[in-house]
Amino acid sequence: MIELLNELHASRGAGVRVAIVDSGVEGDHPWTGGRLAASYRVEKSGDDYRVVQGEAVDMIGHGTAVAGNIRRFAPEADLISLQVLGGGLRADSEALLAALRWLVGQDIHVVNLSLSTMREQFALRMGHAIDDLSARHVSCICARGYHLTGRAYPTDFAGVVAVSYKEVHPASLIFRPRDAVEFDASGVNIEVAWKTEPGSPSATRVVQGSSFACPLVTGLSARLLALNPDLAPYELKSLLKAYAERQAGGWWEPWMDTVALPPVAVA
Repeated sequence: MIELLNELHASRGAGVRVAIVDSGVEGDHPWTGGRLAASYRVEKSGDDYRVVQGEAVDMIGHGTAVAGNIRRFAPEADLISLQVLGGGLRADSEALLAALRWLVGQDIHVVNLSLSTMREQFALRMGHAIDDLSARHVSCICARGYHLTGRAYPTDFAGVVAVSYKEVHPASLIFRPRDAVEFDASGVNIEVAWKTEPGSPSATRVVQGSSFACPLVTGLSARLLALNPDLAPYELKSLLKAYAERQAGGWWEPWMDTVALPPVAVA
């Protein structure tokens, strides 16, 4: 299985379907590269939540940033947007749970979750949804929240890949031994795609945070899954650890330098 690392240079994420649970994705943004395959949103109807097809729009810009960073590693992956975040980067925990449950029945390979909840009353039901996704060999890549104490879900579940951020090259991955948050990726002063505003000179922004490190790991995961779509989540996590450890030993290949470029330039 570890030999897949030797084939990463030839992979661009083709055939892998990535679900982005976020604020929506701007479908015609240059960094999206025409790879947005479908858009959905979670909406509340009375006391119920349901997933409906939606427009390829981003409420804020956050989801488009995630999409662009996924494509740094996997420019040929297909993106599926599932909007749960509204204004102010806030989401209803019930909406997040509904999104995860809906994804269990969809044809996807990996889920990017640059969001979490600290509400303990959702932990058990959210854990069941993560387990159901894992049973279908769907991996969840989750960002560490900005909380200083307490647990966040689903990031703190052992069945997901948890990501924080550091100032490193965008292709770099650092393993954190004996930590619930297992990996650090690039998330300091990184240029990302953002919502296009009328009259704005640029549809990008320089940001920092685990929200933007997480999709880099999702993109790397998609690159690995394109080589073997049947990887179980625990196998994918082992490969990510091996990638980080091999880099720590000095491994670097020319294709990794392209990850630092805007994905529109490498599509």
